[in-house]
Amino acid sequence: MAIINAAQAAVKTVADPNASYESLKSLWNKSRAVCSGERFVKDFDGLIDVQKFSNLLIPFSPSMTQTQYNFYKAEAELPGITAQFSKLLVGGLLRKQPTLTLPDDVPADAMDWIMNQFAKDGAPLSAFLDQALFEEIQTSRAWVLIDHPNISNAEDMTKEELSRFKPYPVLFQAESIINWRVQQDRYGKCVLNRVIIRGLTDSYTENEFHPTMRETVWVHELDESGYYQVRVFKRDDNSSSVPVIAGQIQKDPSASKPKFILEETISNIQANNNRLTMIPIWPLNGNVEAVEPMLSPIIDKEINLYNKLSRRNHLLYGASTYTPIIISDMPDDQFDNIVSSGLGTWIRLRQGDDAKVLETPTAALQDMDRAIAASIEEMAKMGIRMLSPESAQSGVALEIRNAAQTAQLGTLNNKISNVMSQIITFMLNWKYDTAYTPADIEFSLSADFNPTPLGADWLRLATEWYQQGLIPRSIWLQILKQNDIVPPDYNDEDGKEEISQDETVISPQAGKQDDLKSYVSPDMVNTNT
Repeated sequence: MAIINAAQAAVKTVADPNASYESLKSLWNKSRAVCSGERFVKDFDGLIDVQKFSNLLIPFSPSMTQTQYNFYKAEAELPGITAQFSKLLVGGLLRKQPTLTLPDDVPADAMDWIMNQFAKDGAPLSAFLDQALFEEIQTSRAWVLIDHPNISNAEDMTKEELSRFKPYPVLFQAESIINWRVQQDRYGKCVLNRVIIRGLTDSYTENEFHPTMRETVWVHELDESGYYQVRVFKRDDNSSSVPVIAGQIQKDPSASKPKFILEETISNIQANNNRLTMIPIWPLNGNVEAVEPMLSPIIDKEINLYNKLSRRNHLLYGASTYTPIIISDMPDDQFDNIVSSGLGTWIRLRQGDDAKVLETPTAALQDMDRAIAASIEEMAKMGIRMLSPESAQSGVALEIRNAAQTAQLGTLNNKISNVMSQIITFMLNWKYDTAYTPADIEFSLSADFNPTPLGADWLRLATEWYQQGLIPRSIWLQILKQNDIVPPDYNDEDGKEEISQDETVISPQAGKQDDLKSYVSPDMVNTNT
């Protein structure tokens, strides 16, 4: 075991995280485990030194052996409420296609690129947001870096070939961003001038089938002249493998601190022949400084519930397990034969001995069940409050999906929508050499968090108003879209053209009627109008 000098341990290097990171990493890990499900929660405890049992999700009692603790933990059940709720939050934000409005003079292919080919692998914007939002929900610390393929021979390419190169987003988890710095520029504006990312790089030089992983630190920063550059540091050792669990590098506290050496400085990073004067990275929620994950209160409640269920199940196991008793003077070998028959645990008493049975703690079980029910109710209330503070007063009977959109999720929606507007603006300017500002780009996630749709009577009334000329067709179609009767991206002109070519339309009046019936069920249309 290596002995670390105190002075050496105090020296911070480029690979060491800052204080905010250190204070929140345990919360990120706990949040990931609970949001991922029971198996991950139990694996989480398995990675922690049992001597530090205060950090365990199920505490390790000093009176327990390791075998007893493993059995006790195996009986535990994680309800999975937080995992379901986190998926609900992401689903609420992506329930409908994000809205994107671009300037009139933007190139014709821009909308298709952003909406349908946003990521490096050609995945659509919605798929990228699904991953990014889940990361944000878990840690409140998702980051998006915009990168661009390196073009070394642009002068030899045609315009069509160059058009295939485009910037793309790179999503980083909270644990990857180990340090950051914000400073004021000469105009007094706070500017992000350093972001340090720690991760792994792979190499196939030694084995073409199995890569060698090497710890790497990327320092994204503005140099003394205000230009963007990246310094690349790599771990200076001969280790061919790095212990990684759940995507995170595991450190050996007994090992000496590794050294990282500067291997490369990437400068002169340009966009459209101009050096970048900003670091193209954004925290998805707009907050550079790290904060406690938004789900932490609910996660703590579920861990408390997880422990209650463990104790309840342990009591039930004892209550449901019977122990046969033999009162006899039979020889030991006969008794051993009975025990070896596989009927379970036996107790042997001699003639004249006494045996008593401890009663099943039914009262304790009932109290525990009431406590479990109360915890579930409180978690439901917390979820509703997160969506809408006003709705929490109406009790758990009010479903989360019916909560108003004015609370924490709505606030997060606005923050992410603003940041995505900045990201898309930057990407458009980089690809098309334009000078758009975020004010020119309108982006918004769905603010309609699965509300209660209008009933059939209201939809029938809206249809009658349209037929009678009381509301315009655009308003009627808007009502239908909001209630998922027609797709949100339905184009009315295309629909009219398709209806005109439909063989079932045999007259103008019938065409009008079929026009309505294509969106509304027959019992919702007043045919007497």
